[in-house]
Amino acid sequence: MEQDALFSKDAFTGFTATPEQTAIVDAVASGENTVVEALAGTGKTTTMRLAAEARRGRGLYIVFNKAAQEDAEKTFPKSCKVRTAHSLAHRAVAPTHGSKLPKGRVRPFPAREAVAAFGIEGFSFDKDRVMHPNTIASMAKSTVTRFCQSAHTELVTENVPWVKGLGPVDWRALAAHVLPYAQAMWKDIAHPEGVKVPVAHDHYLKIWALTEPVLAADFVIVDECQDTNPVLEHVVVAQDTQLVAVGDRLQTLYGWRGTSNLFRRITGARRLALTESWRFGPDIAREANIWLGLPVMDTDLRLTGRGGPSTVAALEEPDAILCRTNAAAVLEVMAAIDAGTRVALVGGATDIAALARAAIDLQDGRGTTHPELVAFPTWDALRQYVDEEDDSDLGVLVKLIDKHGAEAIITTADHLVPESRAQLTVSTAHKSKGRQWPRVKIGDDFRPPPLDENGKPKPIDAAEAMLAYVAVTRAERVLDRDGLEWIDDHRHGRPTAKQAAAHQRRGPRTAHQKELT
Repeated sequence: MEQDALFSKDAFTGFTATPEQTAIVDAVASGENTVVEALAGTGKTTTMRLAAEARRGRGLYIVFNKAAQEDAEKTFPKSCKVRTAHSLAHRAVAPTHGSKLPKGRVRPFPAREAVAAFGIEGFSFDKDRVMHPNTIASMAKSTVTRFCQSAHTELVTENVPWVKGLGPVDWRALAAHVLPYAQAMWKDIAHPEGVKVPVAHDHYLKIWALTEPVLAADFVIVDECQDTNPVLEHVVVAQDTQLVAVGDRLQTLYGWRGTSNLFRRITGARRLALTESWRFGPDIAREANIWLGLPVMDTDLRLTGRGGPSTVAALEEPDAILCRTNAAAVLEVMAAIDAGTRVALVGGATDIAALARAAIDLQDGRGTTHPELVAFPTWDALRQYVDEEDDSDLGVLVKLIDKHGAEAIITTADHLVPESRAQLTVSTAHKSKGRQWPRVKIGDDFRPPPLDENGKPKPIDAAEAMLAYVAVTRAERVLDRDGLEWIDDHRHGRPTAKQAAAHQRRGPRTAHQKELT
């Protein structure tokens, strides 16, 4: 059990803080700007609670989601308000936009409705490549969302999402067509009397941020600051008050969504760390430290396991299987269902089912509005793309659907059960963040980097190393590292046995081949 769960507010009397926690509490209590790098399972909520108790004045603790807010509100002092960024924005924007703000679930805004509301026209690259108006509408909606998550004050071409399968020239032409529709959508959203576009949570957060709000607090603590997107970061760093940022920059998994790193933006800060993990014991901590020790991680921090006994061993019946991709997660779900196991998929199967439906459209030659596949007119065109480009994620999806059929993927979604009833939980490593299970198995789709022309492993990408670090630190008692065992060879500059055999079969490249590349 983690430290955050071990100690309630009433138990603080007999609670002895660690030296790391004491240093952080003292820094916050003194009024210093403070940046806390909290590694996996190190009791950051407990530490922030202690700091809020010690710091005099009005506090504001900004947390990532509603569940974290409700948990923290039970134990934080009354002098420190606990809020999500969206709850702050909702309260501030309500007087001018109250009738437009969502009450509970946001009403869908189908592409066909957007086409009618804004007169959206399709786009032709040439006679053989035409994008339907619904596709342009979906891109315009995504453009608005990306703008709302950014620090930009007005919509620009940079907010238009990149489309796989397009070259730079085609993308710029498409972006120029999409941008005016996105601007028209935002004008309707931002206007108090606009009625065409349902206002979503990201929308009113941006409306609030553009007012340059002043937060009514003597100190502001931002949790999970590695995932603070630029719009909230801009609000926070503009405050003329004490700032405290806490999180784990080595768990920055959502850079592709526009997340930034508040660690770097808080100036003149005292920089401290939490490295004693209460989630697991020494064995799993050592496994995590293998990844923390990679040069690409750029950190001297290492975990110490202070939790209960833990082991790194093979598992026949894990509580959770963590995969790198959605497609691999679905394969695990299908295998579990075939074996008669009740299985849950973290986040549900909505995303992969939408991809499967898009695949059916491509196979029938209709094209699709799905944002990841929109540039491909047919299934064969997508196959050609994954054969020619280094896009392993789409490649796994294509192989999955070619082998099992898109209909089987959709059917699988209907057999999922809630986690409360599941014998096994399957998740991508991305969606496992913030979670933990007693017994965790790593899926086999975490691939080692390819070899160079001399048969030596190429460096590990920083994003892949962070993802692996997150995955191995989800285990509390037993970790089956099977899908990441290749790290032992990679650390010593060796290819895996499978890579070495494949390289030998290909043979050394000739000087002429090297010149051609």
